[in-house]
Order: sequence, then C-alpha cells, then structure tokens
Amino acid sequence: MFNKQSIFLIITVLFSLNNNINAQHLCANSKINSSVLSLSKTNATNAQMDFMEKYDVVFHELNLNVERTSTAISGNVKTIAKSTISALDTFMFQLHANLIVDSVFGYKNQKLSVIRHGDIALVLLDSVYTFNQFIQVQIYYHGIPPSGASAAIGNGFSNKASPTYSNQITWSLSQPYSAYEWWPCKQSLQDKIDSVFISVTTDTSNKVGSNGLLKSIKPIGNGKHQFNWETRYKMDYYLVAVTVGQYTEYLQYAKPKQLADSILIQHYIYNNPLAYSNNAASINATKSLVELFSDLYGLYPFYKEKYGHVMAPFSGGMEHQTMTSLGIFNFGIVAHELAHQWFGDNVTCATWKDIWLNESFATYSEYIAAKYLTTASNTATVLTTMHNTAKKIDGSVFFTDTADVTRIFSSEITYNKGGSAVRVLHYLLGDSLFFRVCKTYQVQFAKGNATTNDLRLLVNSLSGKNYDYFFNQWIYGLGYPNYALKWNQTGNQLFINIDQSNLKSANNLFQLSLPIVVKTANGDTTIYVLQGEAKNNYQFSFTTPIISIALDPENWILKSSTVTKDATIGIEENAFSKENITVYPNPTNGNVMVNTNRNEPVSISVYNMQGKLCLTKESFKSGILETSILQKGIYLLVVKTNDGLVYNEKLVLN
Repeated sequence: MFNKQSIFLIITVLFSLNNNINAQHLCANSKINSSVLSLSKTNATNAQMDFMEKYDVVFHELNLNVERTSTAISGNVKTIAKSTISALDTFMFQLHANLIVDSVFGYKNQKLSVIRHGDIALVLLDSVYTFNQFIQVQIYYHGIPPSGASAAIGNGFSNKASPTYSNQITWSLSQPYSAYEWWPCKQSLQDKIDSVFISVTTDTSNKVGSNGLLKSIKPIGNGKHQFNWETRYKMDYYLVAVTVGQYTEYLQYAKPKQLADSILIQHYIYNNPLAYSNNAASINATKSLVELFSDLYGLYPFYKEKYGHVMAPFSGGMEHQTMTSLGIFNFGIVAHELAHQWFGDNVTCATWKDIWLNESFATYSEYIAAKYLTTASNTATVLTTMHNTAKKIDGSVFFTDTADVTRIFSSEITYNKGGSAVRVLHYLLGDSLFFRVCKTYQVQFAKGNATTNDLRLLVNSLSGKNYDYFFNQWIYGLGYPNYALKWNQTGNQLFINIDQSNLKSANNLFQLSLPIVVKTANGDTTIYVLQGEAKNNYQFSFTTPIISIALDPENWILKSSTVTKDATIGIEENAFSKENITVYPNPTNGNVMVNTNRNEPVSISVYNMQGKLCLTKESFKSGILETSILQKGIYLLVVKTNDGLVYNEKLVLN
C-alpha cells in the first residue's frame, strides 16, 4: 500500500525521461514514493490508484485523429476534475508507454511539466488545488497502441478487415484495463465521468461511431471531416469508445410504454449490402428488445440520447454505453449487450470481483428475451446451453484474482454459472419480486456502482426474508447439486427419496424447495419438497396411478439429476402412510386439526413455497396446529418422526 513517508527520486533518471520536469519539487510536494512509480503490466498498482483517487473526473473531451487503415492515433484529451484532498499539486494519469506525450497544458493554457514512468505519467500542476477546486489538464499525444491482446477481447485499440464483408475497421475495446492503451485516462471503476465529448477527425469516406448523440459532422478540408459526439450521462472509463470505418446508417425508433416520445436506435452497419441483409432479423429485433427490457427492468437508462450498434471485426460484442460494438449479429448477443445498458452501464460493478453483477444478469437476459419474444423450443435451448456451459469447469461466481483477465471474463463461471444462479434467484423470488428487485437495483444504484453485498441487502430488504443462504450457496460456494431421486407408489401413497451430493464441494449443501411434477392420467400435479439434508424421504397421497415423475422440468436449477422408479421404496415395515395421519380441514381459512396416530411424538413444520420455515411444533402427537397466524397461500406441511420417516402434505390457507 501507499507509504506516507516521502523519498527523493533520482533526479538524473527523471531528467533523462523529461528534462523539463522540476523533479525535486514534484517529489517533495506530492509525497510520491517508489511504490507509486513501480511499473504494472496490466493496470495501475494499488498505490498508483490511491494517488489518482486524489481527484474526481468530471469531464473528458477527446479530440482525436483516427483512420480506418491503421491504429495510429494522435490528438489531445482535455480533462476537468475536482480535487478530493486539501492540497493537490500533482496530477497522475495512465497512458501506455507506446504512446508519446507531446505536451501538457493547464487551465490558462500554460505548459506544464510532465514525467513518464512506464505507463504512468505525472503532471506538475500550475498551483496547489484545494478540496473541490476544479483542475484542468489538456494532454497532447500520439503513437501506435500496443498489440498484446490484454483486453477482454483482443487489444485496447485494433485494426482489421472483416473476413466476411472486407470492411477495414479501427475500433477500441477497453474492458477491463485497456483504455490507457489508446487514450490518457484514470482507470477507476468508481470514478464515473459526468460527461464526455468525443471528436474524431478522419477521411471523408469514413463514419465514426461513439457514445451519446452525434451533434455534428464538420468538414475540415483536405479530404477530412470531424464527427462530434456528446454524452451527458455518467460513464465508466472502459465504456468510452471510438470506431472508424465505412458504414451505412440504419435508424429505428423504440417506444417504451413509459414514454410519450420514442428512443432513437442508430445502427452503423458495414456498407457492404450483405451486412444488413444477412443480419436484418437481429438488427430489427433491437426495437422490441429495448421495449421489453424497459418494461421488465425499468425505462432504458439513456433514453434521452440513443441506443445502437456499430460493427467491428472481432468475435463477440462489447456494451459501449449507448452504442454497442458488435462483431457478429444474432438474437442472443443483441439481447445480452443491450441488457448491459442496465446491468453494467447504468449500474456498474464496484470492483472486478463483482463482475458477475454485469455479466450474469446480461446472460440471463438472453433467456428472458427468448422467453418473451421467441419460441418455446428456442427458449429451452438457450436455457440448456447456459446450464451445460456452467458445468464445464468449477469455481465460485465471486472471486478475488482481478489480475487474471481470463478469469474475470470466464464464460463458464462469470457468465453461465452466474446466469444459472440468477435463474435460481428468479425461482426463489417469483416473477413479481424478481423483477421488482431488478427495477429497484436500477433506481437505487443508478449512474453508480454496486457490490455483491449491495444486491444481497436489497434482496433481503425487498423480500422481507433472509436470502443469505442463496448467496452463500450459489455466488460464494462451489459446484452445483446432484440429485438421485427414487420413487414408488404403493396403494394411494407416493414415496420419494432424494439423495443430494455436490461433486465439487463436500461441505456445500444446496437447500432448496424442489419442484417435482407428477404425471397421472388426470393430468400433472406439481409438488414441492424441501431439501434440508443430504438424504431426504417424502410421502404424499395420490389416489390415481402415477405414470411418471420429473424433477424440476422447467430447468430452474443448475443441477445433475437422475429419476428412477424403485419398487422397494415405501414397503418398509415402519412406513409413514397417509392412513397414519389426518390433516383437517384442508383447505382451511383458520387452524387445522392434525392427528398423527403414533405413540411417540413427532415434529411438524410448515414451509412456504420458497422453502422458508413459517411454523414449527416439536413433541407433537395430535391437536390443533395454529395456521391462522399465517398469510393466505400454499404451504408445505412436513411431519418427521424420530426414526427418520417424513410425511408431506400441501396445505392451502384461504
């Protein structure tokens, strides 16, 4: 961490890097030590980030020169920030060592001294700035960005021709730590930029896609023109984007029910006619998706500006705020990247350890989109693919190694196991409460950041229940449940035995109320059994012969499972049959009489359909069970004997 004891830098080294810097003044006044200036391969060190937290970015203005034929970049970036300390005389920023700083100017256009140390730059400000005082720094630079493929998909700044459509494109992709590969910035998730203006000068044959609204296209002369984009919504550093190429503009308008007006959808599609015709269905689905997610998650967060896509030749998509960059078009990826405008852009993970909050909800939104807007068979395929991918490798959704970009963006864990976990949460909460959580999350943390713990507290608060077990099992825990279900029907009784194991973690028991569908000639009946232990036995009354049994047929739960009919189940001498117990009346609008017809006492518990214990009685033989204290609804009455036998009955309170 940052060492408060200052040291003097070796002045001769500093002068070799920049002979204009007053190194002794810089070192003495800013208390910069060797840990602050140490190099980092992918991101600033903790000490460097601590130093950059001494100011809060308010505004960036990027004035760049970019062509579609190479990654060469030049121009300047103006930054306006506020001091967060009582005396700030040094401004630190990140810029890859490949890029050369030509000069830096201050508020009154005076030239400022700058020193480079690897990917870190230090600027000696013109004066000492007090708390909340505004600072302005304008950095002129040029160079060729690196090609080390350190971003989530490739480089921070890339150039390539589309193998399908031949369009040559230059594009940025900064997530998670690669914004500094193409522009001078502060890579802090929690320092959202209040507004960003982006101006790009390029050949008149090109268009430039970027964030916010296109304010103007100005002729510059010499075969050049300038695209001027502006966004006034708060935005994280990694969502700032520039894409340059030859495009055809295609416009749509979405009309969410919350707005009298419409929302602009602006697509930049390769100017090859096949680029639109081959992808028309997915492109045109954007309108319906904006309207759907606005209904389920709350109004599209950036409705005063736009949403849209800009094509670039990479494998995947990137949710740049208000204009997603896409390498391929299909319904799933369009839904995924659009969902990020809520989960990721409007509300951003507070740390990269919390990245699942972005990616898991976006992945699950692919299923939501399929359910509401496509066929049942396609929806089932999306769900099965998510679950199957989640099973490929092990790991907890929440993690701590944020230096490993591959782990941050693990398809198996962060995206698909996380998406499967969100589905379990949806199952536990039910439709109404689940989408209420989604909407409240968007309002409570709008234009800011959220942690995993923030979501946990929100779920508990809105539900009025404790869902810590869900987070411990599915977010922090390892593996997923494996169920071996055996069943048998003897007379009018259905006996079910379920053994649960976790192949990845011996200590992690998944406690859930499992849905089981019993198929008879009279139709299907869904029963719920609470998995409170590794081995569980249940008994139900069924007068109609049972044809088959299915465990969680709607695939709510990430799991492995087998279902087997076993003729030995339920014929034990001490079997707890329906003839031994009476529950009356059921349904009821008051209390119920329970008679167990047993000599020894039993325990009786009543659970709601989310598996929460609502009522319990120990040492109970017969008598009145005070169910009138419970809210109306459907419950599960569970009777357990000392020798391990279990009886279940659905209890309806009117």
